[in-house]
Amino acid sequence: MNSIYAITPANLSLEKIISKTSNLLELGIKTYQYRDKNNDLNIIKNNSKILLELIKENDGKLIINDYPEIALEIGADGFHLGFEDYQKKKNKNFLKKHLNLIKENYIKGLSCKWNLELVSNPPEDILEWDYLAVGSFFKSQTKKDISLARSDMVMKEVLLKTKKPLYSIGGINNENIINLKKMGYKKFAISNGVYAFEDHEIKNIIKINNEGN
Repeated sequence: MNSIYAITPANLSLEKIISKTSNLLELGIKTYQYRDKNNDLNIIKNNSKILLELIKENDGKLIINDYPEIALEIGADGFHLGFEDYQKKKNKNFLKKHLNLIKENYIKGLSCKWNLELVSNPPEDILEWDYLAVGSFFKSQTKKDISLARSDMVMKEVLLKTKKPLYSIGGINNENIINLKKMGYKKFAISNGVYAFEDHEIKNIIKINNEGN
């Protein structure tokens, strides 16, 4: 996975998501998460298929949020779960049933919010996570009810809690990404910061991200 991970905003129509993703692919962003909290499963599956086709044509990767069964059905590259979603019986049963296929072929990501213990010891009773996500770092349009880090100390401390790839998430844009780089973050999951901003601002994110890498 690339160090910039674009997450589709839930408030955009599929037409706008496709148009903007096409532009982001041209700018060089290759890793995406399809996140939809509003539609039914059939709509999510159909939208994911359309987005996957575009991304694969441009040598990118698509992760499906919340629904590992959709990721497997459409042949996406992986899935992303929150801790609470991972704990659901239906998800655990699905992961166990398809474990061999998932272990060999799919990227698995887990959201940890600001739970430092979860970052240190993610649940791996069924599978090993390929990456973790932590946040929210700043006020976010994507997750309006999530808590922010209380201090720079907490933001820095979490980096020491895992050797797994760690994505920072929540309200990241071309103005504040530099502060996270200074703290030591190297991977960034960004939604509005790439889907709602102009090309020159997105190029600045990419430039800052590449500096020192």
